[in-house]
Amino acid sequence: TMNESKIYAFFEERMENKRAICALMGNLYAESTLNPELLQDTYRKKLGYSSETYTQAVDNGTYTNFAKDSAGYGLAQWTYYTRKQALLDYARSARKSIGDLEMQLAFLWEELGTYKGLVEKLEGAKTIREASDLVMLEYEKPSDQSESAKTRRANFGEDYYSQFVEEEINMAINYDKYILSTGTH
Repeated sequence: TMNESKIYAFFEERMENKRAICALMGNLYAESTLNPELLQDTYRKKLGYSSETYTQAVDNGTYTNFAKDSAGYGLAQWTYYTRKQALLDYARSARKSIGDLEMQLAFLWEELGTYKGLVEKLEGAKTIREASDLVMLEYEKPSDQSESAKTRRANFGEDYYSQFVEEEINMAINYDKYILSTGTH
């Protein structure tokens, strides 16, 4: 999707380790299917909002309990009140919708930097699983931290790796073959 390419490009400008980028995306996919406007499903019934109407109500100020309602929201399904308040403040200062993709990515990147040594550990990760577990346990901290949850998130990361990284490599190889076969330089 468009969001997948934008998110990959955003992190690729900021991180060297493509495995870590894909692991981060796999975790975000597990949280929100990469939908920056996603309101946690159990809260849609509870609050009487769809993801879209919730986003609009927060943006236009008719809903004022965003930070404290405990509802997961956005790419990372931010839930804890200090993190949701920080997201709201960030969106307002940027004059963007709370559901704006680029704003959330910029916020997420800034937030990652406040987790001591996490970005460095991600850059040093040798496998997608290692990077995925770091994101899950140190950044996302979901209630389900089972082996199957870890595997599921790492598998999403592997899918992104084959989609973005292996595809790039294959395109480069095919391009080189094409150049060789046509004798064009």
